[in-house]
Amino acid sequence: MKKRVMATLLALTVVMEAVGCGSTSTESTEEVSVMASSENQPIADAVTELTGNQMVVVEGQDWGPAVTKTIIKLNALVSADSINSDLFSVVETKESFNWAALAEGSTEDPNKHVTADTELTVVAAYTSDDLGNKSGDSEYITLELGYDPNTGNPFCYDIFVGNNTICSPYELAVSLKDNSVIKTADGNEITSFTVSNTVDLDSAIYPQLEKVDMTGSFTGSQGHTIKYASFTPESDGAKHPLVIWLHGAGEGGSDPRLNTLGNEVTSLFGDEFQKVMGGAYILAPQCPTFWMQYDEEGNWADNKGVDSVYLGDLKELIDAYAAEHEDVDTNRIIIGGCSNGGYMTMDMVLNYPDYFAAAYPICEAYLDAGITDDQLEAIKDLPIWFVYAENDPTVDPKTFEAPTIERLRAIDANVHTSVFADVHDTTGTYTAEDGSAYQYMGHWSWIYFFNNQCEENGVNMWKWMSEQLLHKDQ
Repeated sequence: MKKRVMATLLALTVVMEAVGCGSTSTESTEEVSVMASSENQPIADAVTELTGNQMVVVEGQDWGPAVTKTIIKLNALVSADSINSDLFSVVETKESFNWAALAEGSTEDPNKHVTADTELTVVAAYTSDDLGNKSGDSEYITLELGYDPNTGNPFCYDIFVGNNTICSPYELAVSLKDNSVIKTADGNEITSFTVSNTVDLDSAIYPQLEKVDMTGSFTGSQGHTIKYASFTPESDGAKHPLVIWLHGAGEGGSDPRLNTLGNEVTSLFGDEFQKVMGGAYILAPQCPTFWMQYDEEGNWADNKGVDSVYLGDLKELIDAYAAEHEDVDTNRIIIGGCSNGGYMTMDMVLNYPDYFAAAYPICEAYLDAGITDDQLEAIKDLPIWFVYAENDPTVDPKTFEAPTIERLRAIDANVHTSVFADVHDTTGTYTAEDGSAYQYMGHWSWIYFFNNQCEENGVNMWKWMSEQLLHKDQ
Protein backbone atom coordinates (compact mmCIF):
# COMPACT_ATOMS: atom_id res chain seq x y z
CA MET A 1 0.00 0.00 0.00
CA LYS A 2 2.80 2.38 0.97
CA LYS A 3 4.58 1.67 -2.27
CA ARG A 4 1.38 2.44 -4.22
CA VAL A 5 0.98 5.86 -2.47
CA MET A 6 4.61 6.76 -3.11
CA ALA A 7 4.24 5.85 -6.74
CA THR A 8 1.16 7.99 -7.05
CA LEU A 9 2.89 11.02 -5.43
CA LEU A 10 5.87 10.57 -7.73
CA ALA A 11 3.58 10.50 -10.74
CA LEU A 12 1.79 13.68 -9.64
CA THR A 13 5.13 15.42 -9.17
CA VAL A 14 6.18 14.47 -12.66
CA VAL A 15 2.89 15.72 -14.07
CA MET A 16 3.12 19.06 -12.20
CA GLU A 17 6.70 19.59 -13.37
CA ALA A 18 5.63 18.70 -16.87
CA VAL A 19 2.85 21.28 -16.73
CA GLY A 20 5.19 23.97 -15.36
CA CYS A 21 7.91 23.22 -17.83
CA GLY A 22 5.40 22.88 -20.59
CA SER A 23 4.42 26.57 -20.30
CA THR A 24 7.99 27.73 -20.63
CA SER A 25 8.61 25.31 -23.42
CA THR A 26 5.59 26.61 -25.36
CA GLU A 27 6.79 30.24 -25.06
CA SER A 28 10.22 29.25 -26.28
CA THR A 29 8.71 27.34 -29.13
CA GLU A 30 6.61 30.40 -30.12
CA GLU A 31 9.68 32.65 -30.02
CA VAL A 32 11.57 30.27 -32.22
CA SER A 33 8.59 30.02 -34.52
CA VAL A 34 8.32 33.84 -34.80
CA MET A 35 12.03 34.18 -35.41
CA ALA A 36 11.90 31.51 -38.05
CA SER A 37 8.89 33.21 -39.61
CA SER A 38 10.67 36.58 -39.67
CA GLU A 39 13.74 35.06 -41.19
CA ASN A 40 11.69 33.34 -43.87
CA GLN A 41 9.44 36.40 -44.60
CA PRO A 42 10.12 37.53 -48.20
CA ILE A 43 11.52 41.07 -48.46
CA ALA A 44 9.26 43.46 -50.44
CA ASP A 45 10.39 43.69 -54.00
CA ALA A 46 12.17 46.94 -54.85
CA VAL A 47 10.08 49.27 -57.02
CA THR A 48 11.03 48.80 -60.66
CA GLU A 49 8.21 50.81 -62.25
CA LEU A 50 6.60 54.08 -61.26
CA THR A 51 2.85 54.27 -61.84
CA GLY A 52 0.40 56.96 -60.97
CA ASN A 53 -2.67 59.12 -61.51
CA GLN A 54 -2.91 62.84 -62.06
CA MET A 55 -4.93 65.83 -60.92
CA VAL A 56 -4.70 69.17 -62.73
CA VAL A 57 -4.73 72.81 -61.70
CA VAL A 58 -6.91 75.16 -63.79
CA GLU A 59 -6.57 78.96 -63.71
CA GLY A 60 -8.35 81.78 -65.51
CA GLN A 61 -6.38 83.77 -68.09
CA ASP A 62 -7.16 86.72 -70.39
CA TRP A 63 -8.66 84.41 -73.02
CA GLY A 64 -10.23 81.81 -70.71
CA PRO A 65 -9.07 78.89 -68.56
CA ALA A 66 -5.75 77.08 -68.82
CA VAL A 67 -4.42 73.86 -67.30
CA THR A 68 -1.33 75.27 -65.61
CA LYS A 69 -0.11 72.20 -63.70
CA THR A 70 -0.60 68.48 -63.38
CA ILE A 71 0.06 66.84 -60.01
CA ILE A 72 1.00 63.16 -60.31
CA LYS A 73 0.62 60.78 -57.38
CA LEU A 74 3.07 57.87 -57.69
CA ASN A 75 3.38 54.46 -56.06
CA ALA A 76 6.69 55.27 -54.38
CA LEU A 77 8.68 58.11 -52.85
CA VAL A 78 11.00 59.71 -55.39
CA SER A 79 14.13 61.71 -54.82
CA ALA A 80 13.65 65.46 -55.16
CA ASP A 81 17.13 65.81 -56.65
CA SER A 82 16.28 63.48 -59.54
CA ILE A 83 13.33 65.50 -60.90
CA ASN A 84 13.61 68.21 -63.55
CA SER A 85 11.60 69.45 -66.53
CA ASP A 86 13.88 67.86 -69.13
CA LEU A 87 12.73 64.37 -68.15
CA PHE A 88 9.11 64.60 -69.21
CA SER A 89 6.95 64.78 -72.30
CA VAL A 90 3.28 65.85 -72.13
CA VAL A 91 0.72 65.59 -74.93
CA GLU A 92 -2.72 67.15 -74.56
CA THR A 93 -5.69 65.36 -76.19
CA LYS A 94 -8.95 67.28 -76.08
CA GLU A 95 -12.37 67.58 -77.63
CA SER A 96 -12.36 70.26 -80.30
CA PHE A 97 -14.67 71.88 -82.77
CA ASN A 98 -13.80 70.69 -86.28
CA TRP A 99 -12.76 74.00 -87.83
CA ALA A 100 -11.26 72.21 -90.84
CA ALA A 101 -14.73 71.00 -91.77
CA LEU A 102 -15.70 74.60 -92.53
CA ALA A 103 -13.08 74.88 -95.27
CA GLU A 104 -14.29 75.05 -98.82
CA GLY A 105 -14.46 71.59 -100.40
CA SER A 106 -14.42 69.73 -97.08
CA THR A 107 -16.68 66.67 -96.90
CA GLU A 108 -16.45 66.40 -93.11
CA ASP A 109 -19.41 67.13 -90.85
CA PRO A 110 -18.69 70.35 -88.90
CA ASN A 111 -21.32 69.40 -86.33
CA LYS A 112 -19.23 66.44 -85.27
CA HIS A 113 -16.47 67.32 -82.83
CA VAL A 114 -13.00 65.81 -83.16
CA THR A 115 -10.06 65.30 -80.82
CA ALA A 116 -6.91 67.37 -81.20
CA ASP A 117 -3.42 66.48 -79.95
CA THR A 118 -0.92 69.14 -78.89
CA GLU A 119 2.49 68.69 -77.29
CA LEU A 120 2.79 70.94 -74.24
CA THR A 121 5.97 72.45 -72.87
CA VAL A 122 6.99 71.34 -69.39
CA VAL A 123 8.13 74.61 -67.85
CA ALA A 124 9.18 73.17 -64.49
CA ALA A 125 9.06 69.85 -62.62
CA TYR A 126 9.58 69.07 -58.94
CA THR A 127 8.51 66.87 -56.08
CA SER A 128 5.58 68.36 -54.21
CA ASP A 129 2.75 67.89 -51.79
CA ASP A 130 -0.72 66.87 -52.96
CA LEU A 131 -1.58 70.50 -53.81
CA GLY A 132 1.43 71.06 -56.02
CA ASN A 133 3.63 72.95 -53.53
CA LYS A 134 7.34 72.17 -53.78
CA SER A 135 8.69 69.70 -51.24
CA GLY A 136 11.53 67.27 -50.58
CA ASP A 137 11.35 63.58 -51.44
CA SER A 138 7.71 62.77 -52.11
CA GLU A 139 5.24 60.44 -53.78
CA TYR A 140 3.95 63.48 -55.71
CA ILE A 141 5.51 65.13 -58.76
CA THR A 142 4.18 68.42 -60.13
CA LEU A 143 4.70 69.48 -63.74
CA GLU A 144 4.14 73.15 -64.57
CA LEU A 145 2.85 73.34 -68.14
CA GLY A 146 3.18 75.91 -70.87
CA TYR A 147 -0.05 77.41 -72.22
CA ASP A 148 -1.17 80.19 -74.52
CA PRO A 149 -4.38 81.43 -76.16
CA ASN A 150 -4.44 78.33 -78.40
CA THR A 151 -3.29 75.51 -76.09
CA GLY A 152 -4.06 74.23 -72.63
CA ASN A 153 -7.71 75.32 -72.58
CA PRO A 154 -10.07 72.63 -71.17
CA PHE A 155 -13.15 74.34 -72.65
CA CYS A 156 -14.59 73.53 -76.08
CA TYR A 157 -16.47 76.23 -78.02
CA ASP A 158 -19.04 75.21 -80.63
CA ILE A 159 -19.63 77.95 -83.21
CA PHE A 160 -23.03 76.52 -84.15
CA VAL A 161 -24.37 76.15 -80.63
CA GLY A 162 -22.71 79.35 -79.44
CA ASN A 163 -21.62 77.86 -76.11
CA ASN A 164 -18.55 76.61 -74.33
CA THR A 165 -18.60 73.22 -72.65
CA ILE A 166 -16.11 71.32 -70.52
CA CYS A 167 -14.00 69.23 -72.91
CA SER A 168 -14.83 65.54 -73.02
CA PRO A 169 -12.36 64.05 -73.35
CA TYR A 170 -9.56 66.12 -71.88
CA GLU A 171 -6.47 63.98 -71.35
CA LEU A 172 -2.77 64.44 -70.69
CA ALA A 173 -0.32 61.75 -71.78
CA VAL A 174 2.69 62.11 -69.47
CA SER A 175 5.77 60.05 -70.23
CA LEU A 176 9.51 59.87 -69.58
CA LYS A 177 11.69 60.86 -72.48
CA ASP A 178 14.14 58.32 -73.86
CA ASN A 179 17.12 57.57 -71.62
CA SER A 180 15.58 59.48 -68.70
CA VAL A 181 15.90 58.14 -65.16
CA ILE A 182 14.07 58.90 -61.93
CA LYS A 183 15.52 57.83 -58.60
CA THR A 184 13.36 56.62 -55.76
CA ALA A 185 14.06 57.94 -52.27
CA ASP A 186 15.98 54.73 -51.45
CA GLY A 187 18.22 55.13 -54.49
CA ASN A 188 16.67 52.82 -57.08
CA GLU A 189 16.96 54.07 -60.65
CA ILE A 190 13.65 53.85 -62.53
CA THR A 191 13.17 54.06 -66.27
CA SER A 192 9.64 52.65 -66.47
CA PHE A 193 7.02 55.35 -65.86
CA THR A 194 3.29 54.88 -66.50
CA VAL A 195 0.68 57.53 -65.64
CA SER A 196 -3.02 57.31 -66.41
CA ASN A 197 -4.03 59.80 -69.14
CA THR A 198 -7.36 60.47 -67.44
CA VAL A 199 -7.99 64.01 -66.22
CA ASP A 200 -11.10 64.53 -64.08
CA LEU A 201 -11.91 68.23 -64.43
CA ASP A 202 -14.63 67.90 -61.79
CA SER A 203 -11.98 67.13 -59.17
CA ALA A 204 -9.40 69.59 -60.52
CA ILE A 205 -7.93 72.34 -58.34
CA TYR A 206 -9.27 75.83 -59.16
CA PRO A 207 -7.21 78.08 -56.87
CA GLN A 208 -8.88 81.34 -57.96
CA LEU A 209 -12.28 79.89 -57.04
CA GLU A 210 -11.20 78.68 -53.62
CA LYS A 211 -13.24 81.33 -51.77
CA VAL A 212 -16.11 81.42 -54.25
CA ASP A 213 -19.46 79.72 -53.66
CA MET A 214 -20.17 77.89 -56.93
CA THR A 215 -23.41 76.27 -55.79
CA GLY A 216 -25.95 79.10 -56.00
CA SER A 217 -29.33 78.39 -57.60
CA PHE A 218 -32.45 80.56 -57.82
CA THR A 219 -35.82 79.96 -59.44
CA GLY A 220 -37.85 83.07 -60.18
CA SER A 221 -41.58 83.59 -60.39
CA GLN A 222 -41.44 83.27 -64.18
CA GLY A 223 -40.09 79.75 -63.78
CA HIS A 224 -36.48 80.18 -64.89
CA THR A 225 -33.77 78.61 -62.76
CA ILE A 226 -30.54 80.59 -62.73
CA LYS A 227 -27.34 79.10 -61.35
CA TYR A 228 -24.81 81.54 -59.95
CA ALA A 229 -21.39 81.94 -58.39
CA SER A 230 -20.85 84.42 -55.57
CA PHE A 231 -18.08 85.89 -53.46
CA THR A 232 -18.42 87.28 -49.95
CA PRO A 233 -15.85 89.80 -48.68
CA GLU A 234 -14.41 89.51 -45.19
CA SER A 235 -16.83 90.72 -42.55
CA ASP A 236 -15.73 93.92 -40.86
CA GLY A 237 -18.99 95.26 -39.51
CA ALA A 238 -19.44 97.61 -42.48
CA LYS A 239 -21.66 97.42 -45.53
CA HIS A 240 -20.10 96.61 -48.89
CA PRO A 241 -21.05 97.16 -52.54
CA LEU A 242 -22.55 94.41 -54.66
CA VAL A 243 -20.95 94.06 -58.11
CA ILE A 244 -22.86 91.97 -60.65
CA TRP A 245 -21.20 90.35 -63.67
CA LEU A 246 -23.29 89.08 -66.58
CA HIS A 247 -21.45 86.72 -68.94
CA GLY A 248 -21.46 86.58 -72.74
CA ALA A 249 -23.18 84.12 -75.06
CA GLY A 250 -20.53 81.42 -74.76
CA GLU A 251 -20.79 80.96 -71.00
CA GLY A 252 -24.45 80.04 -70.50
CA GLY A 253 -25.64 76.74 -69.06
CA SER A 254 -25.71 75.28 -65.56
CA ASP A 255 -22.03 75.03 -64.63
CA PRO A 256 -20.66 78.26 -63.06
CA ARG A 257 -17.12 77.24 -63.97
CA LEU A 258 -18.04 78.34 -67.50
CA ASN A 259 -19.09 81.87 -66.58
CA THR A 260 -16.33 82.50 -64.03
CA LEU A 261 -13.43 81.11 -66.10
CA GLY A 262 -14.69 81.66 -69.66
CA ASN A 263 -13.89 85.33 -69.11
CA GLU A 264 -11.41 86.31 -66.41
CA VAL A 265 -14.12 86.99 -63.84
CA THR A 266 -11.69 85.64 -61.26
CA SER A 267 -10.06 89.09 -61.21
CA LEU A 268 -13.16 90.39 -59.40
CA PHE A 269 -12.51 87.90 -56.59
CA GLY A 270 -8.83 88.86 -56.53
CA ASP A 271 -6.94 91.05 -54.10
CA GLU A 272 -6.47 94.04 -56.43
CA PHE A 273 -10.15 94.57 -57.26
CA GLN A 274 -11.24 93.81 -53.71
CA LYS A 275 -8.78 96.36 -52.34
CA VAL A 276 -9.95 99.07 -54.73
CA MET A 277 -13.59 98.39 -53.85
CA GLY A 278 -12.91 98.20 -50.11
CA GLY A 279 -14.29 94.67 -50.21
CA ALA A 280 -17.17 93.84 -52.54
CA TYR A 281 -19.78 91.15 -52.86
CA ILE A 282 -19.63 89.59 -56.34
CA LEU A 283 -22.66 87.96 -57.96
CA ALA A 284 -22.13 86.12 -61.25
CA PRO A 285 -25.45 84.69 -62.51
CA GLN A 286 -25.40 82.10 -65.29
CA CYS A 287 -28.15 82.25 -67.88
CA PRO A 288 -29.53 78.79 -68.79
CA THR A 289 -29.44 79.77 -72.49
CA PHE A 290 -28.74 83.31 -73.71
CA TRP A 291 -29.53 86.61 -71.99
CA MET A 292 -30.74 87.96 -75.34
CA GLN A 293 -33.45 85.29 -75.62
CA TYR A 294 -36.73 87.15 -76.13
CA ASP A 295 -39.29 84.32 -76.31
CA GLU A 296 -39.79 80.88 -74.81
CA GLU A 297 -39.02 79.24 -78.17
CA GLY A 298 -35.35 80.07 -77.62
CA ASN A 299 -34.88 82.83 -80.19
CA TRP A 300 -32.18 85.34 -79.37
CA ALA A 301 -29.71 86.05 -82.19
CA ASP A 302 -32.09 88.41 -84.01
CA ASN A 303 -33.11 90.38 -80.93
CA LYS A 304 -34.17 93.82 -82.23
CA GLY A 305 -33.78 95.57 -78.92
CA VAL A 306 -36.55 94.04 -76.82
CA ASP A 307 -36.66 92.65 -73.30
CA SER A 308 -35.11 89.35 -72.28
CA VAL A 309 -37.33 86.53 -71.03
CA TYR A 310 -34.96 86.42 -68.04
CA LEU A 311 -35.47 90.08 -67.09
CA GLY A 312 -37.87 89.58 -64.19
CA ASP A 313 -36.23 86.49 -62.73
CA LEU A 314 -32.77 88.07 -62.82
CA LYS A 315 -34.08 91.11 -60.94
CA GLU A 316 -35.68 88.79 -58.37
CA LEU A 317 -32.37 86.97 -57.93
CA ILE A 318 -30.53 90.25 -57.28
CA ASP A 319 -33.20 91.35 -54.79
CA ALA A 320 -33.10 88.01 -53.00
CA TYR A 321 -29.30 87.92 -52.83
CA ALA A 322 -29.12 91.44 -51.42
CA ALA A 323 -31.81 90.62 -48.85
CA GLU A 324 -30.01 87.44 -47.75
CA HIS A 325 -26.75 89.31 -47.13
CA GLU A 326 -27.35 92.07 -44.64
CA ASP A 327 -23.92 93.60 -45.26
CA VAL A 328 -24.79 94.37 -48.91
CA ASP A 329 -25.07 98.13 -49.36
CA THR A 330 -28.18 98.49 -51.52
CA ASN A 331 -27.07 102.03 -52.24
CA ARG A 332 -24.08 100.58 -54.12
CA ILE A 333 -25.36 97.86 -56.45
CA ILE A 334 -23.37 98.00 -59.70
CA ILE A 335 -24.24 95.93 -62.77
CA GLY A 336 -22.19 95.09 -65.85
CA GLY A 337 -21.29 92.41 -68.35
CA CYS A 338 -20.00 91.70 -71.82
CA SER A 339 -21.67 91.07 -75.18
CA ASN A 340 -24.87 89.12 -74.34
CA GLY A 341 -24.29 90.23 -70.77
CA GLY A 342 -23.77 93.80 -71.97
CA TYR A 343 -27.18 93.56 -73.63
CA MET A 344 -28.63 92.28 -70.34
CA THR A 345 -26.96 95.13 -68.45
CA MET A 346 -28.71 97.63 -70.68
CA ASP A 347 -32.01 95.74 -70.45
CA MET A 348 -31.82 95.86 -66.65
CA VAL A 349 -31.03 99.57 -66.34
CA LEU A 350 -33.62 100.53 -68.98
CA ASN A 351 -36.29 98.68 -66.99
CA TYR A 352 -35.05 99.54 -63.50
CA PRO A 353 -33.43 102.97 -63.93
CA ASP A 354 -33.61 103.88 -60.22
CA TYR A 355 -32.22 100.65 -58.80
CA PHE A 356 -28.51 100.60 -59.67
CA ALA A 357 -25.72 102.91 -58.52
CA ALA A 358 -23.83 102.46 -61.80
CA ALA A 359 -23.51 100.25 -64.88
CA TYR A 360 -20.56 99.06 -66.97
CA PRO A 361 -21.69 97.48 -70.29
CA ILE A 362 -18.82 96.03 -72.34
CA CYS A 363 -19.12 95.36 -76.08
CA GLU A 364 -22.84 95.50 -75.37
CA ALA A 365 -25.29 93.97 -77.82
CA TYR A 366 -28.48 95.96 -77.16
CA LEU A 367 -29.54 97.30 -80.55
CA ASP A 368 -29.65 101.09 -80.39
CA ALA A 369 -32.70 101.18 -82.67
CA GLY A 370 -34.70 99.43 -79.95
CA ILE A 371 -34.02 102.10 -77.32
CA THR A 372 -36.50 104.98 -77.12
CA ASP A 373 -35.68 108.57 -76.25
CA ASP A 374 -37.83 108.27 -73.14
CA GLN A 375 -35.80 105.28 -71.95
CA LEU A 376 -32.55 107.21 -72.38
CA GLU A 377 -34.00 110.21 -70.57
CA ALA A 378 -34.84 107.92 -67.65
CA ILE A 379 -31.20 106.79 -67.28
CA LYS A 380 -29.45 110.09 -68.06
CA ASP A 381 -28.41 110.51 -64.41
CA LEU A 382 -27.25 106.91 -64.02
CA PRO A 383 -23.43 106.69 -64.23
CA ILE A 384 -22.64 104.35 -67.15
CA TRP A 385 -19.16 103.39 -68.38
CA PHE A 386 -19.10 101.83 -71.85
CA VAL A 387 -16.14 99.73 -73.04
CA TYR A 388 -15.58 98.48 -76.59
CA ALA A 389 -13.04 98.05 -79.38
CA GLU A 390 -13.52 99.76 -82.71
CA ASN A 391 -12.63 96.60 -84.66
CA ASP A 392 -15.25 94.41 -82.94
CA PRO A 393 -16.42 91.99 -85.69
CA THR A 394 -19.18 90.42 -83.59
CA VAL A 395 -21.09 93.40 -82.19
CA ASP A 396 -20.59 96.31 -84.58
CA PRO A 397 -20.18 99.45 -82.44
CA LYS A 398 -21.73 101.57 -85.20
CA THR A 399 -25.03 99.73 -84.72
CA PHE A 400 -24.97 99.17 -80.99
CA GLU A 401 -23.12 101.25 -78.39
CA ALA A 402 -21.70 104.13 -80.46
CA PRO A 403 -25.09 105.68 -81.43
CA THR A 404 -26.42 105.04 -77.91
CA ILE A 405 -23.46 106.89 -76.42
CA GLU A 406 -23.95 109.75 -78.86
CA ARG A 407 -27.62 110.06 -77.92
CA LEU A 408 -26.81 109.99 -74.21
CA ARG A 409 -24.21 112.70 -74.59
CA ALA A 410 -26.69 114.81 -76.49
CA ILE A 411 -28.89 114.95 -73.37
CA ASP A 412 -25.91 115.57 -71.03
CA ALA A 413 -26.09 112.09 -69.53
CA ASN A 414 -23.57 110.81 -66.99
CA VAL A 415 -21.68 108.68 -69.50
CA HIS A 416 -18.06 107.54 -69.66
CA THR A 417 -16.18 105.51 -72.27
CA SER A 418 -13.05 103.46 -72.85
CA VAL A 419 -12.73 102.90 -76.60
CA PHE A 420 -9.83 100.85 -77.93
CA ALA A 421 -8.59 100.47 -81.51
CA ASP A 422 -8.22 96.71 -81.05
CA VAL A 423 -7.72 94.05 -78.39
CA HIS A 424 -4.17 92.84 -77.96
CA ASP A 425 -1.92 91.29 -75.35
CA THR A 426 -0.50 93.93 -73.05
CA THR A 427 1.64 91.64 -70.88
CA GLY A 428 4.42 91.16 -73.44
CA THR A 429 4.02 87.40 -73.04
CA TYR A 430 2.33 86.60 -76.34
CA THR A 431 3.42 87.93 -79.71
CA ALA A 432 2.63 87.50 -83.39
CA GLU A 433 5.15 86.01 -85.81
CA ASP A 434 6.47 89.49 -86.62
CA GLY A 435 7.08 90.22 -82.94
CA SER A 436 4.12 92.57 -82.51
CA ALA A 437 1.62 92.08 -79.70
CA TYR A 438 -0.66 89.07 -80.03
CA GLN A 439 -4.05 90.14 -81.40
CA TYR A 440 -7.19 88.85 -79.76
CA MET A 441 -10.57 89.08 -81.48
CA GLY A 442 -11.74 92.68 -81.38
CA HIS A 443 -14.87 91.56 -79.55
CA TRP A 444 -12.87 90.65 -76.46
CA SER A 445 -12.62 94.15 -74.99
CA TRP A 446 -13.56 92.76 -71.57
CA ILE A 447 -9.87 91.81 -71.29
CA TYR A 448 -9.01 95.47 -70.66
CA PHE A 449 -11.65 95.71 -67.94
CA PHE A 450 -10.47 92.63 -66.07
CA ASN A 451 -6.86 93.82 -66.30
CA ASN A 452 -7.83 97.20 -64.81
CA GLN A 453 -6.73 99.07 -67.95
CA CYS A 454 -9.84 101.20 -68.59
CA GLU A 455 -9.41 104.93 -68.05
CA GLU A 456 -10.98 108.16 -69.18
CA ASN A 457 -9.19 111.49 -68.77
CA GLY A 458 -7.00 110.07 -66.03
CA VAL A 459 -9.93 108.48 -64.14
CA ASN A 460 -9.51 104.77 -63.43
CA MET A 461 -12.64 102.70 -64.07
CA TRP A 462 -12.31 100.41 -61.01
CA LYS A 463 -11.72 103.43 -58.76
CA TRP A 464 -14.74 105.12 -60.35
CA MET A 465 -16.88 102.05 -59.61
CA SER A 466 -15.86 102.17 -55.96
CA GLU A 467 -17.14 105.74 -55.64
CA GLN A 468 -20.63 105.34 -57.10
CA LEU A 469 -23.70 105.80 -54.91
CA LEU A 470 -27.35 105.52 -55.88
CA HIS A 471 -28.33 108.25 -53.44
CA LYS A 472 -25.53 110.76 -53.03
CA ASP A 473 -26.82 111.98 -49.68
CA GLN A 474 -26.29 108.63 -47.97
